[in-house]
Amino acid sequence: MTRYTFLCILLEVLIMLSSSLTISSNSSKSNEIPVGRRYAVVYYGESNDYVTKIVLERNYTIVIAEPYFIIPKEWKKRGIQVYVYIDVLGLWIDKLDWVKKNHPEWLLYTREGKVAKFWYGQAFMCNIAVKSYQDYLINKAKEYLKRGFTGIFLDDIHLNINELGGPQYDTPVYNETKYGKWIDALIHFIIRLKNETGASLMYNAGWSPPSPILMKYMDGVMLEAHPTTYVVTSDIESITKPKYCCRRWMDIMKASLIAQEYAKEGKIIVALSYGESEDIYEFSYATVRLFDFYYWVSKPIIDSILNASVLNLDLGNPLGEHKVDGFIYYRLYDKGMVAVNPSKKKYSVVIDVPNNWLELKRINGEIYKVNNGKLNITLGPQEGLVLLLEKTGKPSKTNHEQTMPQDMQKQSHPSINVRNIVRMLANNASSVFAIIISILALTIIILDYKKRQHTFSKQ
Repeated sequence: MTRYTFLCILLEVLIMLSSSLTISSNSSKSNEIPVGRRYAVVYYGESNDYVTKIVLERNYTIVIAEPYFIIPKEWKKRGIQVYVYIDVLGLWIDKLDWVKKNHPEWLLYTREGKVAKFWYGQAFMCNIAVKSYQDYLINKAKEYLKRGFTGIFLDDIHLNINELGGPQYDTPVYNETKYGKWIDALIHFIIRLKNETGASLMYNAGWSPPSPILMKYMDGVMLEAHPTTYVVTSDIESITKPKYCCRRWMDIMKASLIAQEYAKEGKIIVALSYGESEDIYEFSYATVRLFDFYYWVSKPIIDSILNASVLNLDLGNPLGEHKVDGFIYYRLYDKGMVAVNPSKKKYSVVIDVPNNWLELKRINGEIYKVNNGKLNITLGPQEGLVLLLEKTGKPSKTNHEQTMPQDMQKQSHPSINVRNIVRMLANNASSVFAIIISILALTIIILDYKKRQHTFSKQ
């Protein structure tokens, strides 16, 4: 009976392991941030009690801050991820004399022989291909990490230095014959930074889609001015007295669809919008919530947290991917929905929603009624819509099948949805593995028992 007893004990242990793994898996899922609650605070101001309090009260989990920001002890206890801002392209203008004296080899110049500058002349460009400049940035990063920062945010990451120019940037002269390709030097620096600090890295993609080359080494990426921005001119008043606008929808969708694939891989996608009006708040928030991104909105000078209702909403988790009906883009969540009309004309659509939804409230207080699983919405040109689920009820038994959304009808059909089964198994892989082992152990016990019974019968 020794072998039989051992197998019984093994089975019991495996069952317990399966249960614990399932509990652990469910527990980790419960700690995940719902997509409809994802925020990344982008704040380049000084430390103060208001910012400390807001981040804690609203349960924000990611902050991007300047090196001089003092991380509150309460944030450290909460486990808030704080990324330190590092500009790879260069240094602030007050360091220029020091660099000229100690590291003139760092400097990049224009064709006119002037030090290449950017950000309205407030910063100057340095050559990332020079090892001592890389060393300087890496040592600074290590210093910041010792002070409590948990990650590194890299700004002004340009894949081709020769393409720089425009209102905010000089066009530098880069000696590719001497230093090699700029992108190769940039990648070499990023690999060094990753290996020598071990920190989580995020970079600013600006208006471009995430770069596959860079995303190999990054844990996250920022989509800046996404989807709203300000008119950039050579005058600094473009940031002190900004005129806001929406970027081309085609460009927004292109970057979003590429970034969404990285979000599905678990990478952090931060969408930073610019604006200071309720219309921009709602449009930018609704656009970002079409995808699995972390949202933020600010003024161009990012030294404060705006008093915007969209910075403290919880839509829960999505009920599926975003959909398009005509010119209206929308996505349903378990606590509400978002919709966007990026066109320059007014459009109306009827959207299928869960049959138990009865009433939704817009963030401005307007009530939207649901009629048998049908929601009528009308959106003006470049208008966003954010609706929070206000009231639910039992679906009508007589009209239940008729009024269910098409996707839900498909789910209720007796045919097997292989994709959903695969997704379920993938999300619970550890539990499924333990259950399979338990079944195998049980099978061994049964076969052993039958074998012993057969032996006894012969005797």
